[in-house]
Amino acid sequence: MRLFKLLVPSTIFAVFGAVTGFLGGPAFAADPEPDSIVVLAKHTEAKPDDPVKVQFTSFKVTKASFDPKKVEGGKVTIVIDTSSLKTGIEKRDAHLNTPDFLDTKKFASITVDIDKVKKKADKTYTAEATVKFRDVTKKYPVTFDVVGQTADSIRIKSEVAFSRLDFKVGKDSTNPKEAPAQKELVIQMNLTLKKT
Repeated sequence: MRLFKLLVPSTIFAVFGAVTGFLGGPAFAADPEPDSIVVLAKHTEAKPDDPVKVQFTSFKVTKASFDPKKVEGGKVTIVIDTSSLKTGIEKRDAHLNTPDFLDTKKFASITVDIDKVKKKADKTYTAEATVKFRDVTKKYPVTFDVVGQTADSIRIKSEVAFSRLDFKVGKDSTNPKEAPAQKELVIQMNLTLKKT
């Protein structure tokens, strides 16, 4: 199951969305979903289990500066532990950790810096995400929704598309034997961010 040459961090991008603070803040009654960073990947040759969900189970906000009542101008840094990836199949997880893919022994983390936050609509914001992984730095425009807030935290949801090739993950090929996964990935973030 050499599933995919993929993943980034990506995104990654967690990219992303957001602005702010410390994960693990209070839960919001209207949104019972747990905090998560998931990358969705499809096989080059379609499979019944597509898209494969690659979940990063360990991540934290190391810096945050924002006002929950006025999110514009906020900044946050998110660090993702690459070796915490889980797809539901141990053999596939082990393969994704190798130098052919994420090379997690050499590149143990993905850093995402969010800034330039601007209000787009009532609860929707745009920002710029600077993602650092595998000696590559890429900037992405991101959009996120604030779905809840307290005096010192906000709850955000975001979905961003990116290419695994941005971070030199896997081969640039449409041959499923050379590149089991498509280039295009999507990162979904569902996070509670607490001001630090």
